[in-house]
Amino acid sequence: MNHPLNCDLFCHVVDNFGDIGVAWRLARQLAHEHGCVVRLFVDDLNTFAAICPQIQPRMGQQTIDSVSILPWSRQQQLDPGDVVVEMFGCHLLPGFIERIQRLGPRRVRWVNLEHLSAEAWVEGAHLRPSPQPGGIDKLFFFPGFGAGTGGLLRERGLLARRASWERLPSARRIALRTLGLPPPPEHALTVLLFSYARAGLGGWLQAMASASRPTTLWICPGPMRAEVDAWLHMQLGTGQSTVRGSLTLCALPFVPQERFDELLWSADVCIVRGEDSFVRAQWAARPLVWHAYPQHDQAHLEKIDAFLRRYLRDAQPAVRDAVTGLSEAWNDGGELVPAWQAFCAALPDIRAHAGSWCERLAAQPDLASQLLQALGVPASRGEPAAAAAPPAA
Repeated sequence: MNHPLNCDLFCHVVDNFGDIGVAWRLARQLAHEHGCVVRLFVDDLNTFAAICPQIQPRMGQQTIDSVSILPWSRQQQLDPGDVVVEMFGCHLLPGFIERIQRLGPRRVRWVNLEHLSAEAWVEGAHLRPSPQPGGIDKLFFFPGFGAGTGGLLRERGLLARRASWERLPSARRIALRTLGLPPPPEHALTVLLFSYARAGLGGWLQAMASASRPTTLWICPGPMRAEVDAWLHMQLGTGQSTVRGSLTLCALPFVPQERFDELLWSADVCIVRGEDSFVRAQWAARPLVWHAYPQHDQAHLEKIDAFLRRYLRDAQPAVRDAVTGLSEAWNDGGELVPAWQAFCAALPDIRAHAGSWCERLAAQPDLASQLLQALGVPASRGEPAAAAAPPAA
């Protein structure tokens, strides 16, 4: 194939930001590092704009950061590219599927990129073809933490950039100033809170307010803001801060993806939700709590257990107990205060473990490179391609 690879990515915006966060990050990496011509079809440009402020939701097509972004309905008028990636089984429109089938497997490679999981069955399902009408297979591609999976999204040089950032004494101060955040008190514990709604938060907040060590809590937009407001007996507006005892609470605005990494790097503890933030907290090498999306059949608890078994396999017993205790308490509605206190007591060792885990993950090939390799495409195609016109309908 002599021309740049044309890649079409499709994303339904589910759970606010996790799915579109992964899709946007993958789209940019394919364009920047592999020279692909990328179109990203999205069904909710308004939500997308929260993490990519350049988005103009009413535009029929726009190019941002070398990626062409189109509304979901535009697929009805366009032919598929060389590669079609359904993000998380988002179900393409029938007319577009018919054109994939008409062009056939010699012309189009069709992939369903699934959700991240540490469960053992993923390695058996990764790269399994699913025959579709018209004689074309859909390849199931599973991100994951082991060698038998598709790995994790990681841009070239990410960990080197983080290391350079951490070596600059002023980097954290500048990052916080850019986000409109006051500098934390000296020796304060900084906690990033990007979580689903969870009842019973008041005891945890009160424990931090009563602690001898000051704590600064950065609260991302979302349902958790209401829980904090209820404890404060006031509405904390975006960009505002308030103090209760030893606890400083700051209400964050929406943050572009590039700035979100710096926010994770600035935190001592990251409480995260959604796939993109979960992965970025691991690349930040910070102590983390993953709040998995609650499911009525409790299937999310199995996903958490599978991750913790892998994440803590080589951890010291104190680290294993502290991380497991807080993760379970946060996700199953248990008592947070004793679990939080044990977690804080073990923080230096948890931080060291998080760094070792990050290094082990980085030894595996990144997801974008593995995806192209699975499709028989060289992992790098040279310089980034300029945005090109979409294939004619």
